[in-house]
Amino acid sequence: MKFTRRQFLKACGIAGAGLLAPVGGNMVNGRKAYASNLVPQIPLPGKNILKYVDALPTFVGSRVTGTNLTISIEETQQKVLPAAFYAALPAPYNAGSYVWGYKISNGVVTRGPLFPTYTIEAQRNVPTTVIYVNNLVNPVLQQYLTVDQTIHWADPLGNMMLKPMVPFQGPAPITVHLHGGEVPSEYDGGPDSWFTPGLAHTGPGFVSDTYTYPNGQEPATLWFHDHVLGMTRLNVYAGLAGFYFLRDPNSLDTGLVTAGGLPTGPQEIEIVIQDRQFDTNGQLLFPDGYPAGLNGPPPNPTVHPFWIPEFFGDVIVVNGKAWPYLNVEPRRYRFRFLNGSNARFYQLSLGTKLQFWQIGTDGGLLDAPVMVNQLFIAPGERADVIIDFAAVAGQNIIMINSAKAPFPKGAPADPQTTGQIMQFRVGRTVTGGTDTSFNPAAIGAILRGGTSPQPSIIRLASAGTVATGVTPDATRKLTLIEIAGPGGPLEVLVNNTKWDGTLSPNAGGITEMPRVGSTEVWEIINLTADAHPIHIHLVQFQLMNRQAFNVTAYRKAYDALFPAATFNGITYPGGVFIPEYGPPKAYNFYAPGWLGGNPDVTHYLQDGIMLPDPNETGWKDTFKMFPGQVTRIVVRWAPQDVAVNGVSAGTNLYPFNPTTGGPGYVWHCHIIDHEDNEMMRPYTVAL
Repeated sequence: MKFTRRQFLKACGIAGAGLLAPVGGNMVNGRKAYASNLVPQIPLPGKNILKYVDALPTFVGSRVTGTNLTISIEETQQKVLPAAFYAALPAPYNAGSYVWGYKISNGVVTRGPLFPTYTIEAQRNVPTTVIYVNNLVNPVLQQYLTVDQTIHWADPLGNMMLKPMVPFQGPAPITVHLHGGEVPSEYDGGPDSWFTPGLAHTGPGFVSDTYTYPNGQEPATLWFHDHVLGMTRLNVYAGLAGFYFLRDPNSLDTGLVTAGGLPTGPQEIEIVIQDRQFDTNGQLLFPDGYPAGLNGPPPNPTVHPFWIPEFFGDVIVVNGKAWPYLNVEPRRYRFRFLNGSNARFYQLSLGTKLQFWQIGTDGGLLDAPVMVNQLFIAPGERADVIIDFAAVAGQNIIMINSAKAPFPKGAPADPQTTGQIMQFRVGRTVTGGTDTSFNPAAIGAILRGGTSPQPSIIRLASAGTVATGVTPDATRKLTLIEIAGPGGPLEVLVNNTKWDGTLSPNAGGITEMPRVGSTEVWEIINLTADAHPIHIHLVQFQLMNRQAFNVTAYRKAYDALFPAATFNGITYPGGVFIPEYGPPKAYNFYAPGWLGGNPDVTHYLQDGIMLPDPNETGWKDTFKMFPGQVTRIVVRWAPQDVAVNGVSAGTNLYPFNPTTGGPGYVWHCHIIDHEDNEMMRPYTVAL
């Protein structure tokens, strides 16, 4: 019997989870313990951790600048939980949680290692060169993070075929991806570009440990994080993430204190929100075996003994601190939000008296501010916002999360734990007496265009369709589909195709090969029960529209197209879905310009198109694809500021050649537990 994902979650609740045998479970003091298989751990309930004890760590005055950086990846101990908790523990736990962080040096100052690391500030059109050094030599934390060798992963020692059911304890591979960056593929930090300490082992996509970022794109809130094949979820969970601010003197995003300028200095603060779980020694806990009532056990332990479909922690960590507070003045602040969680979505709110004025998305500033009562961000997404605390002087405000997990049909956020994010303690006076920063609530306030030094956004999509003058070179109709096993999800796939695609008859290796300079429409048809944040490397894109469709009817037509075949040792009669086979038809089977090999969703559409929300109309590199909907995006392989008629297929306007010199790029789900288990595909840019 095969369960749907929802049936699995229902069947494997806290009460029912004990029906499944533990994998590598341990008994500690008569209590079941799990995760890791090498170091027994007892979970520390998140509700037992005191909130709003520690101040929010900020990077004001300590961001790293410079055009030549050395960044080493190292282990450190950090007091993520309140200091009093660690003080009651024996050594070595009293020094803090073991985490991994980036240590950054510009030749003058050295910052870190820290989780999350210090923010890098770069200038547009001034390249940054970084030497990356892997200093994870025999790290303690590696014993707590079990690498599942049955999924397709980096495997530096070639152990996967020899000991697939055994946790890996060899040298730690890392690679670094500048998320949202327009960079050559050899510097993209793709999943096969990994390397171990001393470059003793390198991946098939490794080119160099020295990267050069051109910084030619529009100013934006970028971030960098680990991206190793099959263990991104573990390395990011360990702490490998940080902000990368790209500034531009010819925009409002200068970082300078000027009248009418965006809030900066002490009033510009980056905020990365992550969920974590801890054990009674204050160490990070990532489930890999018997359930403790939070994530459940691996659903198919005989196939993947340690992988779980999504990680959801019961402790909210902001800038490396559990449930911190921030002292603010009753004035405007600019916050750069990042959802750095593995799988958790956030719907953030500030009560009835405060709103978020969103001024930017992943790829930079919007044309004008947009007021939202709830800030909704998926893993990998960023939101650039202004909050004006003037109306709540002298009050304490708690930022609330109301998103279900998994989104949108999972469990509600627990009001005691994951329903709370952080606290703002609002003072009564403004330093200097007056707030002269940019006021997003002012009538006619603009961020770009008009009298702003930065031109308006080049529009690829407008009013629910492609913008005037845009002629797509191709349309790709691609599916998101979940593969069920006996106990629950085995994997989630893009276009029913595994990572390399070489075993899929109707995929044939790399299938997405857009031409440089071309513009394409991608229709993402979500056949799963979850929302998936889809990220495409190299490019920023724009949302055209969303539309509901009859999933049952479409799935029936989709399944009926599969041929009779013997695949993965199983004989299928025809008209039956074949997992991992690729699309039901050859990728280019349909009319010219229509790619993907999937039936047209047009006949199954319901209702009308849904236009993007006003705060979704900017440049994006990661977008939420909701279940039961087709999401249409317009993607162009050219710099953001090139006019609609200023480029055509076959013309390269990047300050580098994205068609040569490296391993290519990838697109994937940014629920990194999915990404690590096949929900990622390589793509190349062609001439």
